Amino acid sequence: WLATLLPFVLVPSYLVLASQIAITAIFAVSLDLILGYAGIVSLGHAAFFGFGAYTAGLISKAGWGEPFSGLLGAAVAAGVLGYVTSFLVVRVRHLTLIMITLGIGMLLFEAANHASGITGGNDGLQGVSIWPLFGRFDFDLYGYTAYAYALTVLFLVMLAARRIIHSPFGLSLRAIRENAT
Repeated sequence: WLATLLPFVLVPSYLVLASQIAITAIFAVSLDLILGYAGIVSLGHAAFFGFGAYTAGLISKAGWGEPFSGLLGAAVAAGVLGYVTSFLVVRVRHLTLIMITLGIGMLLFEAANHASGITGGNDGLQGVSIWPLFGRFDFDLYGYTAYAYALTVLFLVMLAARRIIHSPFGLSLRAIRENAT
């Protein structure tokens, strides 16, 4: 974890890239829980990540740019989407599961592209304005605040994942991987 602080000192001009790497690491941790521990192959996992990102962006575009509540809103929205799609996903196994998760991801991708009035379509969501972190630290082009924020969230996600893995629920995830019945 100390090595993750090195970009602040060694390559401060690459902090925007470093924050994108930290965000991708958050995605990788969530994918590790479902694939690595539960053994559930999901080719549509990015749909939940994107749905949460659009939720946070739309909340900000609507006038509420507070970063922590946007993150919480994104997590809740992705969780609700996961709950809704779970009724379809848990009924199938193997190749059918892979194809259904891929289909869900593709449906949401196309829905986001066709709802260009809401999502911006191929051009992306415009007009997102994030308020300063704690009312003091601006999100700027240099990426200092964004990287610190992404690292903090990554650290908290890693702690939560570790807690999940070592809990009875984590044991259930490993049991699903070993024997789905």
